[in-house]
Amino acid sequence: MKNEEIRRRRREIIFNAAIQCFNEKGYHGTSMSEIADRADITKRGLYYHFKSKDALFIELFHFRGRKYFERINAYIDEIEDPEKKIRLFTTKASRIIKEHEDFLRFFVEFMSIGARNPAVCTVMTKHYQDSIANFAKLLEAGIKAKKFKKHNSKKIARVIFLLSMGIFFTHYSLKTDFEFVDQHVFNLDSILQSIKPT
Repeated sequence: MKNEEIRRRRREIIFNAAIQCFNEKGYHGTSMSEIADRADITKRGLYYHFKSKDALFIELFHFRGRKYFERINAYIDEIEDPEKKIRLFTTKASRIIKEHEDFLRFFVEFMSIGARNPAVCTVMTKHYQDSIANFAKLLEAGIKAKKFKKHNSKKIARVIFLLSMGIFFTHYSLKTDFEFVDQHVFNLDSILQSIKPT
């Protein structure tokens, strides 16, 4: 096995251990020693891969986020209709997240830490900006295709993003009385109905 493959596998083991630790104890309650123990690696070995807990925390977000979005994009890349793309993006995203709830729990922790950690805030801000830009682009394509009436696509994109984040936080912060995917689809359907041509 090549060195690069060994390194990639080792990092994946560390990411799996880290996400379990962060989800159990939170960012502040988790030590690098605990992550090293869970990953069955020495603390020195852990620091070889990640220079700090911040660096590991942020790289874990990028690693799991990339896997998540690559999987969703594989579903929607073939579709031309912008409305179907938005709907499929949301339904597939919700179902994929349901299969990988550990990432969503981590995502909520990541956003919370971003309120006080400038490096995490920078990463989350970029994620927010990219999400708004991607949704706005789909909404603009829908206007051009006459699937949607003219509207402020950036503001509607923001509504979609903020509602999604609200569902995540609510679902993982308290005992809810709704099914996650159903509510997510209902919210999106309500938004899209409001911009359909009359």
